[in-house]
This record gives sequence, structure tokens and C-alpha cells, in this order.
Amino acid sequence: MKTQAKKSSKFFGRFLAILSLAALSINLISCSEEDENVNDIINPYVVTYNPVSEVNGIDINSNLILTFDNIVYKGIGNITLTTDVEEEAKVIDVLSDKVTISNAGRVVTINPDGLLSGKIYYITLDPGFVLDAEGNEYFGMPDNEAWNFTTGGNPGDTDGPEFLTLLPADEELNAGILSLALEFSEEIRKGAGQIIVYSSAGVVVSETEVAGDNVIVDGNTLLLIFNKSLDFATDYYVNIAPGVIKDFVGNDFVGFSDSTSWNFTTTAGSGSDLVVHLPMDSDLNDISGNLLNAHLGATATADYEFVDDPERGNVIHFPSGSYASLPKHNLLRPAGDQSFTVNFWVKVSTAIGSDPAIIGNSSWDGGSNQGWVLALDGANEYDPSNTSNTENGWTINLANGVERTDWEAGLASTKAPNLADGNWHMVTMVIDHSIGKLKVYTDGIEYVHEDGSDLTDLLGGALYDEVSDLRINLWEDGKGNYNAGSTTRTQLDGYMDEMSYYNRALTMDEINNLLAE
Repeated sequence: MKTQAKKSSKFFGRFLAILSLAALSINLISCSEEDENVNDIINPYVVTYNPVSEVNGIDINSNLILTFDNIVYKGIGNITLTTDVEEEAKVIDVLSDKVTISNAGRVVTINPDGLLSGKIYYITLDPGFVLDAEGNEYFGMPDNEAWNFTTGGNPGDTDGPEFLTLLPADEELNAGILSLALEFSEEIRKGAGQIIVYSSAGVVVSETEVAGDNVIVDGNTLLLIFNKSLDFATDYYVNIAPGVIKDFVGNDFVGFSDSTSWNFTTTAGSGSDLVVHLPMDSDLNDISGNLLNAHLGATATADYEFVDDPERGNVIHFPSGSYASLPKHNLLRPAGDQSFTVNFWVKVSTAIGSDPAIIGNSSWDGGSNQGWVLALDGANEYDPSNTSNTENGWTINLANGVERTDWEAGLASTKAPNLADGNWHMVTMVIDHSIGKLKVYTDGIEYVHEDGSDLTDLLGGALYDEVSDLRINLWEDGKGNYNAGSTTRTQLDGYMDEMSYYNRALTMDEINNLLAE
């Protein structure tokens, strides 16, 4: 019944489209009854084909373009592409979003969504797939015309792609828990089917459609990012059926069909309270033992870079528009009673106004949004040496989705240093549920609000967004778009080093040990 309903809905949509065109046609005729020459009785025809028929070496990512003699509209019908690989035939409904009409209604562009390499393609156009304003339908290609072309590549290639590298490697004993990757002997493309991960007992723990967004193909490499991370210290194996991955000619990667061809054991984890440690010397890899590596933020408009700082050696530089994201993992989702500590070194060379986010996991466009964030706050006007200065300088916000609490550098009994003074500062944020307090340290010194307002009991509820499940981002808020949403905030430029996350409250001695490292 559902299939029939869909067919009926589709037919009804086409019927309305034709009915609308018919009404337009009647209106045009009625408006021109006094002029016998206005009525159009000539069917639309193709003036040019692109690519031209019988041409060789067409790019496999090309669109097909038709130019008509007159303005045309979508009718009913298909554009069909066939080759000698029968299962690779493409039938494109003219009403789909793969067909567009532009340039004053005369140019029809067809997106075949990728072609095979080294193949002769034959294209047929259904009569009536387009029609003009008078309702005259395209009659189809004349008997003396044909439209075919050959794509670039080697039509004699009958060998499927072979893998060169697996990540993790087969029988790896310290594999990551977040993703899989393969490098092949040639360029590949997605086929159809799933990449399946099994436990050593043969239980499916991950089943990912290759056509989905979690599988990324770039040239001859494939990356799979798990929706849910694998468990620590656990044995797994991977199966990939033939046809899930193909080369551009259409040959199948043979895949893996047993429990031994690609098997591995995940890392045992840090085995300590240290969840993440990013040295930030030359990459964003986590050396805690958990392998929770960070990566460039999904909406970043600039890349980060690693530079040699005269004071701290190799550090990461976040230019305007750049930020990094930690992965999603339960160890980074603090429950309502979970103490944790965030520690990092930061240098902001130029103080700017507004309140750009330095690090956090909440949406900073509202102070009560669930999670936490550390941000500058009027740093361009903040002067910690001036007791009458009323600017906050920088802030830490904690919120449970309804209530919020804020620590402000400018409200401390001795004002905390300006993080945007061009100097390196070590910042430590401690959420200590054993005493129900937020503690803030800069360069190993604790800064407490003069009126004690930062020493109230911590808010109830988890300090991460339980609905949107945002990441911890470095140099942005949890959504990754707050700094980018302002011409002032987007100018945030600076450096970071030695970022760590612990799932407990560090003591003063431990913080001073980090300062001395």
C-alpha cells in the first residue's frame, strides 16, 4: 500500500504540473485570439548536445547539457544512460532535482551523479520529458540522430581495486575506537551495501551504509567514522561485501568475508583519570592512551597550523575562522555528579571586543544553554590593574538548560590576568562535585569572586548538551558557529598548547605540577 501511495503521489504531482502548463497554454491562446500567428504548433527540439555525440575522453563527473530552440518546462519522462555494464544503467526522472532548467528556460542540465571510466554511454530522451508553454511535447530524438560519447579512462580495465593500507592494520593490538580507513591502488567510488564490524564472537556492533555521510571517499582513500565509538580493549573484525567499493570502471573491490582478513584489538585506554592530552606539537593526536584525536572543525573556514613559539616551542596557531573538535565519547560527556578538569595554555595576541569562545561544549548564543564554555568578554577594554575597570575580561559559563552560573575574571578579589594580553597563560577550570564548587586558576593561582558568588553550589544536571550532544571545540563554542557569526568575534586569532581533560578534580599541587612542566 505504501508503494502504491508513493506512485499515486508522484503521478498526482506530475498531473498538476501538466495541468498548470495546460492552463498557461489556454491563457496564452485566449489572449492572442486576434493574432493567428501567435499560436505555436511546433514541437520543441534540441539545438545542441553537450557533450557532442561520439566524442571521446569525457570527464566522469560531467553534466549532460541540452539547449532547446525555445523555452521548455519539465513534463513527464526519463533520461536514460546505458553502457555495457548493465547494472550501471541510470534512469533519471525529469522531475527529480538532478534535472534543472536555466538560461531563460532553454538549457536543460542533467546530473548523472558520476559515470564509469572508459565506457561508451548511450543516452535516450523520453518523448514528452519536456514541453513548451503551448503544451507541445518534445517528440524524441529523430531517427537519424544518436547521442553517445566515451568517458576517459581505460575501457580494458577488468581488475578491481586492491587495498594498500588498512587503518588499523590487520592484527593491530592498539587500534583506535573512532574510525576505520583504507587506502587503495587506484581511485575508488562508493558502490552499494554496508561496511560491517563484528565483535570476535560474531555479533554485529556497527553496520554503516557506504552511501551515507559517515563514509568519506577522497581519491583512493576511504574513511569511515563510527556513529558510536568502539569499546576499549576489545577484539573486532571487518567485513565488506563485493560491490560495496568499486573503481571508476565499475570493477568491484573483493572485500573481506571472514573473521581473519581484517581483525584488530582496540586500545586498552589510558587506564587513568586523564581522558585527553593533546600536546599540539605537530598534530592533534591524543597521547593519553584513549586515542581521542581531535580534528579540524566541520564548519571551519581556515585551517590551523603548527608553529615554533620562542617561549613554548611547537604550538598550534588558530587563525581567524579556524577551530578544532574533539570526538564524541562518553568520557567527554560529564554527568550531573561527574567532576572534571580542563587545563590548557593560551596566548591571544590581539585583544578584541565581544565574547568569542576559546573552548567549550555548549551553544554560546544563549547563557543558559546546557554545557560549559570559556570565552573572552570585552578583552579589548579589560585592565586587571585598574580596580575601577568594570569589564569582565573573560568568563566561564556553566548551564543546565534552565539555570546558569558565571565566573568573571573582572569580579575576582584580585582580578585575573587578561588572556588577550599577548602573553602565555595556563588556564585551569575545575568542576569539583565533592564540594559543589567551580574553581578557576590562571598560571597556578586561584581567582575567587570578591563577593563569593562563584562559590555557590554547582547547578544540577549534566554539563553537556544531552539533546544535541555537541562536541568540545577548541577556538569555538560547541556548535562551531558562534565566533563565525560576528565580524568582531571572527577576528579571534591566537595560540594554544598542551590541552588536557581529566575526569576528576585536580588538586592545587597537581595544577602547579602542570605549570612547571
